[in-house]
Amino acid sequence: MQIRRKFARALGLLAVAGTVAALGAGPLLVTGSDHLDAPLVKTDGRIDITDLYAFATSNGTTSLILNVNPLMTPGMTKVSRFRQNVLYEIKIDTNGDARADVAYRVKFSNLKTLSDGATYQTYVIKRATGAAANRHQWSGTTIAVGVTTPYGHGLRAAPLLGGGHAFAGPRDDPFFFDLVGFKHLKARLLAGSTTIGKPGDASCAGGTDTMTDHLLSCFSGADTFAGTNVSSIVLRVPNAKIGGTGHAIGVWATTSTSTAAGWLQVDRAGRPAINTVFNITDGQKELTNLSSPRDDRSQMLARAKAVLGAFNHVLAVNSLHTYSAGQISAIAGVLLPDVLTYKVGDHHSFAWFSGAVGLANLHLNGRKPADDVINAEFGLVTDFQINSDGVNANDVAFPTSFPYLPAPH
Repeated sequence: MQIRRKFARALGLLAVAGTVAALGAGPLLVTGSDHLDAPLVKTDGRIDITDLYAFATSNGTTSLILNVNPLMTPGMTKVSRFRQNVLYEIKIDTNGDARADVAYRVKFSNLKTLSDGATYQTYVIKRATGAAANRHQWSGTTIAVGVTTPYGHGLRAAPLLGGGHAFAGPRDDPFFFDLVGFKHLKARLLAGSTTIGKPGDASCAGGTDTMTDHLLSCFSGADTFAGTNVSSIVLRVPNAKIGGTGHAIGVWATTSTSTAAGWLQVDRAGRPAINTVFNITDGQKELTNLSSPRDDRSQMLARAKAVLGAFNHVLAVNSLHTYSAGQISAIAGVLLPDVLTYKVGDHHSFAWFSGAVGLANLHLNGRKPADDVINAEFGLVTDFQINSDGVNANDVAFPTSFPYLPAPH
């Protein structure tokens, strides 16, 4: 009942929010990893979580990255900012109950403009633990006060109390994916197509597609997110602050807006593409964004199995190896709740194999910027019969030093 009330409140906010003017004339108003996944976040890119990352770095630390403001051009990036009445949070579950035990909270204020037109803000970071971490509230111990890095200016970082560093400001969007190809694949799959086809069979970006039932025909290898930027929050924290080296945790991010009734969660992200793939309607996507990881199995499990079953049916029709019903249930159970599962300090990637490629040897561990998560997820949902969208790396190389994301275009 509480989630339904939140959904109703959010729809009310959506009704008065107007159009996507706050985003500007972005290159493509479509969904990606978590970009523009539901109507409410489309009203303001500053509340739209595009991606979340959690990965081991050197000297017993882990880096956590939360990105917002999707599909920004360089001109948009110069004047971009974080929203000043929004609570940005990275939540960490340390005991496997899908409730936050640690929360890093960030708020922004004091917007300034430099002589070249670039903007910057002050930010404060708080760390909360225990029951308080599972709520949305501006509480906890202040561990950093910093200033965002303006577009085109030198890197600014702030030390964290207890160890580590923080960064906030514009960066290249590290997500890489042929989104046009995937949009066509998903529409055709839902329409009942079972013809796999092959990438490049048609040129769909311009609307010309003579193979309208081929699932893979519109994949061209073009990275939809090349040349675009995001606003990033990067925290490098000691492993001891998030459960300790070797401890299994779950990580997700939220954005919440300030209302008369308190902080209202408007977006949530864990693993890439879970909301955009397993939820079909805008209402389903909105409800997922408003709810908590502990609600995911009750709300999404049946749909996740149905989507996996649809891919499985395509494999069967084409005489390819398929999953059993039990394996489909197991995969859905692993992917939900929608959190990044991460073994603290483990340097393995998002998806790695302890032996031969296959479900039995697959392990999911955090997420690094360079991880090709789409290829991994394609493999997972198709019993590793389809393993690539044709985009296998970011358009810009990733730096090996903090904040681990390339400078903005």
